Amino acid sequence: MVLIGRTSRRLFSTSSRTLFINKFFRNVVDAAPKEHIVRELVRPIGLQAPPRAETVYSRGNSFKEMFDRDKTEKRSQELGVEFSKSGMYELHAFQKNGGKMFISPKSYWRADKALYFPHLRGTSLAGATEDLEEKMRGKINIIRLFTNQVGDKLSKQYLQNKELGMDYLASDYDKLAKEGVQLVEVSFLESTIKMIIAKLSTYKLRNLIPKARHSTYYMCDRDQLPFTLRESLEINNIYTGYVVVVDPNLKIRWMGCGAASQEEFKLLWKCVRGIRKEFAPTKES
Repeated sequence: MVLIGRTSRRLFSTSSRTLFINKFFRNVVDAAPKEHIVRELVRPIGLQAPPRAETVYSRGNSFKEMFDRDKTEKRSQELGVEFSKSGMYELHAFQKNGGKMFISPKSYWRADKALYFPHLRGTSLAGATEDLEEKMRGKINIIRLFTNQVGDKLSKQYLQNKELGMDYLASDYDKLAKEGVQLVEVSFLESTIKMIIAKLSTYKLRNLIPKARHSTYYMCDRDQLPFTLRESLEINNIYTGYVVVVDPNLKIRWMGCGAASQEEFKLLWKCVRGIRKEFAPTKES
C-alpha cells in the first residue's frame, strides 16, 4: 500500500501533470490535420471481434496503464489527433468534398476477409431498448447512419432514386423483406441536450416515419463508439451520412457515404444481391 501510495503521489505530482500537459499540446501541434483526401476503400473496414452485449469500448487508459509510459504517450497522441480533428476541421472536410469522405469499394468484401460491425445499443421508435446486433444477426442488413438532418438526407439517397422510380423508405419498403434484406436506421445523438430533445420529439418522428420502420429505427448515443474507433470505421464526420451493408454474421461487406449517384445506388444493390446469394439456402438434389 505504501508503494502504491508513493507511486500515485509521484504520478499525480505537479511536475507529472505539467509533463503530461506539455506532451499533450506538443502532440496537438504534431497532429495538426492535413487536408482530407478522399480515397477509395480497398481494405475491409471493421473490428476483429464480433459485437457482444457486454462490450464496452475503451476510451482511454485504465488506472494500471497510466503507469505505463508507452501507453500514456500513445494516449496523449490519440488525444492530440482527436483535439485537432474536431469542429471546424470536420465542417471544412464536409464542405470541400460534399460529404463524400471516401469512395466506396467497387465490390463487396469477401466474407473470409470482412471485419465486424461494432456493438451498439439504442432505443427504437417502437420504444424498445435493444442491442442492435441481436436485431441484425441472421439477416442481410443495410445500416443507415447519420447525426443530423443533412446526413439523414444524404444517406437516404442510397434507398431512394427518382430516376429509377425506387423508394425503399416508403412505397417500396415491403420489397426489402421479399428480397431478404432488413433496413436498420441509426440516428446518432452526440450530446445530452440532443438526447433530451430527441426523446421529446419522438412522437413527431413516429408520425413522420412509416410505422413499418419504427422497430428498426434507433436513437443511439454516439459516444458508445470512442473517437479512435469511429476513425477506424470511417464514420467520424458528423455532417455526412453513411450506409453500411452487414451480413448475417455481423460482418461489414460494403460501405458508402455522402450523396449517392445513380451508379452508386445500383452498386449498393448489386452488392446486396451478391451477398444474398452467398447465404441463400442450397437446394437439395
